Parts: sequence; C-alpha cells; structure tokens
Amino acid sequence: MIGMWAPRIVPRALPRMYPRAFSSARYSLKQQEQSEAPADAMPSAHAYPFATHVKSRSHAAPPPDAIRAPPPKVKDMTRGVMQRVDSQLTMERDPDERIARLFSRRSPDCIPPGSIVMVESYLNSSKTSTTTFAGVLIAVRRAGIATTFLLRTIAHKLGVEMRYHAYSPMIKDIKVLQAANADKRQPGLTRTRRAKLYYMRRNDDRRVLSVANVVKQYRAAQMQEHKSSTESRKRS
Repeated sequence: MIGMWAPRIVPRALPRMYPRAFSSARYSLKQQEQSEAPADAMPSAHAYPFATHVKSRSHAAPPPDAIRAPPPKVKDMTRGVMQRVDSQLTMERDPDERIARLFSRRSPDCIPPGSIVMVESYLNSSKTSTTTFAGVLIAVRRAGIATTFLLRTIAHKLGVEMRYHAYSPMIKDIKVLQAANADKRQPGLTRTRRAKLYYMRRNDDRRVLSVANVVKQYRAAQMQEHKSSTESRKRS
C-alpha cells in the first residue's frame, strides 16, 4: 500500500578482505624466529626487522684502556639504535681515539677550558688548501659524534668566535699551544673554575689578548726547528 511504513533493509557488512602488509608479516616471522632461537645465540647480520637488505654493523670490542664509552648491551637489536650508531660513527672517524682524548672528561689529556688551541682545517672538499684559526677554548659541548668546541680571539680590535665539530672530516689537525693547567704560583695559564667562559665576551680577558703573541712564538719556534733540521740534513 502506498504510503505505508516499510522497514529499511541494511546490507550486512562484509568482512574486510585487504591483504596483510608484507612487512608486518615478515616482522612477525622474524619475532617468531627470535623467540624460538636459543638464548645464547648471537643476532644475525640481518637484525633490522623491517628490511632484509639492511645489515647491522658489527661493533668491535673496545680496548681495556679505551676513553670512549662502549655501546650499550641490549637484548633486542631494535633497542638503543642511536647509541650504537653514534658509537660506530665515532669509532670510524677516530679509531685511535686521538680526538676523544682531547675532549673526553675521562682522559687525563683533556683540554682544560681557557687553553689556547689552534685548529687547521680544509677550505674545500678536495682538501687542497688549509687555513688556521687560534683562540681561547671557552666552551665544549660533548655530544658523541656531534661534539663541538668554541674558540675566541681578537682580530683588528673585534672579537671573533669559531665553533668547530670535533669529528668533522674538514678538520686536519688540532694543536694545543698552551694548556691552562698551571696553579697560581706556577708560570703559564692558570686553571679556570668554570667550564664555560662566556664572560670573556663582555670583558676581554688577558688570555684572549695574548693569543696573537702565543701564535707568533709558536710559528717562530717552528721556523727555528725547520732551519735546524735543514742544516743538519745538509751537513750529513
């Protein structure tokens, strides 16, 4: 009958027939294999669960007298990824721990703040030419592979600062011209009580003003050593 109420027929919802993602299936299979493996088994080279073509790097055991902290020991390879990557990169950039011994607090050869440091760096990626910059070490930011240090000097009555990445491939050499490790009664640069010497930006300390003289003395000593070595070669 026209105009009579009729019940609305709602079609039954069909189950979703979307295929399961292949990556999630592979991940579940990998987790099942790891659970069935013995507890003392070492992780395979393909430890990354989401892509089999990615191989995890093997970390060499650090020597007993190593300055850098070893990578964290984890049960699952998906844990502590950034710490292991940071440790691997620092090991590749500094295998002999030369840079780590200059900036690590664990090292007895750590550069104290207030020291006069000279950095020789490359000007281009081809590494054909270099430039040098010397200044007072006023700050060190220790962050693994992203470790940086800040130098300050005076050039033409103007304060100049340069921040360098310690593990940068553009740095050729880091030399300590004068270390601030002397006591008050000893000659040389005295130790500082602060780790960050930002107060030198407001009032230029005698350390900053003496950078040019220290560099001149260093270059004069180098020239004298070069002359003596050439004369000894000519005599021989």
